[in-house]
Amino acid sequence: MVASAKDRALVFLKELEETLNASLPGPTGLQAWVRETVAVAKTDDKQAHLRFPEAAFLNGKALPILFDVLIQRGLSKEQARKALLNESHGAMPEISQQSPVRWEGHPFTKALGGSPSEIYRGWTNPEKSHPLAQSCPDFSLRDPFPHSILFEGKYFPGGSLKVAQKQLVTGIYEAFFYRGLPGLAATEKHSAGWGYDYACLMAYDASTLGTLRSAWIALAQQTRQSFWEGANLYVMILRGFE
Repeated sequence: MVASAKDRALVFLKELEETLNASLPGPTGLQAWVRETVAVAKTDDKQAHLRFPEAAFLNGKALPILFDVLIQRGLSKEQARKALLNESHGAMPEISQQSPVRWEGHPFTKALGGSPSEIYRGWTNPEKSHPLAQSCPDFSLRDPFPHSILFEGKYFPGGSLKVAQKQLVTGIYEAFFYRGLPGLAATEKHSAGWGYDYACLMAYDASTLGTLRSAWIALAQQTRQSFWEGANLYVMILRGFE
């Protein structure tokens, strides 16, 4: 039986998860590295893309590994740079040349919990000349890579199980929201276009007790599977090489 495109995308995401866990340090080591990297970056303008824990994890660790995976899968360096869209591409031209921003504004945001009245006030706010949202996932993959996948990246430094549950829901929803936005054709000004078949939450759980991973594993297997099978969304909770 020939594997479908979705099956092949799932294989890729599982292999990427395995590679990241095998390549990244465990929570204690990564926490120390993130603290040091953020501290140094705050006094170095050339490292502005590393000044926050989440950005340090993504730009300093995860994305260089992903870029190497693309090369290992047969893309040239130039093809990989085109395929990998990164919000911090300006600071990392060696692995990415464009942003994954969706340039067309829309009337909703990725935030959870807004009441109808709050949303309406946002649409009519006189302080905003354009009361529309502009979405930008942290990074994404597109042609010439065979799978179009957007990624929402998170770094979870620690917290109770209740806090982890909230962060898990928020991260999953943000990835789901981005993927659900209508596609946009590429234009002369915006050559990247917008349109993704799949979404992925890539979250590193740096908590001592692994509460983010526990929040995910506590869900019934059928529920976990439904994110991919019913929503084309892959949840990747990383802990590194423990």
